[in-house]
Amino acid sequence: MKTPYIKLLTTGLVIGMLTSCGGDGSDNKVEPQIDSTLTDNQESEMWGFDSMGGNSYQVPSPNELFGIIKESKLPYKDGLISTESVNYTSSKTQALNFGRLTADIAYTASFEKFQESIANFDNLRKVGDDLGISYVFDEFMVNRVKSNMDNADSLEVISTSSYQNIIAQLEEAEKGSTLAIIASGGFVESIYLLTNMIGEYDTKNVLVQRLADQKIVMENVLDYLNLFRDEERVLEVLTEMQGVSDVFLNLDEESISESLTTTGTKTVLGGNQIIMTKDEFNDLKAATTAYRNSFSNPQ
Repeated sequence: MKTPYIKLLTTGLVIGMLTSCGGDGSDNKVEPQIDSTLTDNQESEMWGFDSMGGNSYQVPSPNELFGIIKESKLPYKDGLISTESVNYTSSKTQALNFGRLTADIAYTASFEKFQESIANFDNLRKVGDDLGISYVFDEFMVNRVKSNMDNADSLEVISTSSYQNIIAQLEEAEKGSTLAIIASGGFVESIYLLTNMIGEYDTKNVLVQRLADQKIVMENVLDYLNLFRDEERVLEVLTEMQGVSDVFLNLDEESISESLTTTGTKTVLGGNQIIMTKDEFNDLKAATTAYRNSFSNPQ
C-alpha cells in the first residue's frame, strides 16, 4: 500500500510533547530565556494524516491530553514510567515504544524531571535506531534538544521544526504504517498516564469527561491503522488494542443543550456528550495498563 500523504497540523508527537503538561510551578519563577535561533510563530493545533483519497484522520497529539492535566493541576506521580533501556526485537514493538517514550518524555520534562527526560530521550534515539529511523535524529536537532532540556519554553518552540523534520522524513521514506503504530503507542501511553493519575473515578472530576471525549481520538487512531491493515504487524496492533478500543467505542452518548445569554439574547446550543461510567473507567484503566505493559515489557 502506498503511504498516504501526511499533513502536519500541530507542534508534534515527538519532541513537541516534551513540554505539553506542567507541574505545580511557582509564581516567583524566573522567566526562562528562549533560544534566539528558534522561530516563535507556532500555533497549538492538531496533527493528522490525509489519505490519498482525501480522507483526513486528525489525531490530537498527547500535547492536548497533557494540557488537560495541566489545567487540572494534577501532581506528578512516581512509578508510572521507567527509564530502563529495553531491547525490542520486532518493528511493531519498536514503533509502539517509540510512541510510548515520547509520551513519557513529555510527562517527566513538563514536571521538570529533566534527568529522567534525558535518559528516555536517549532511549528514544536507541529505539529509533533499532526501528531503522535513526536518520530522523540529526546531530543539530539532538544538540538543540539536550542543550535546552532544562528550559521548557525553548523546548516547546523547538518542537515544531523538529517534528516537521521527522514527519517529512518518515513520509518520504513511505513509512506511513510505522507512523500509525507510533501514534497508537503514544495514544495508549497517554491514556495509561491519565487514568492512573486520575486514580479513583469521581463524577465531579472534569477529567473523567475529558477522558471520555477521547473516544473521538480513538476512532481516528483506528481509522488510520485500518489504512495499513494489510500489514501483519498493523493487524496485530488492531487486535491487541481491542480491549482498549472496545471500551471507548461502547461509550454511550446523550443529547445536551446549553443556554447562553448575551446582551438580552438567549441562544440554545445542542450537541452530544459522551458518557463514561465508573465500571467503564475502571475497565479502560485496566485494559490500557495491561496492553501498555505487554509491549513496554515484552519479557
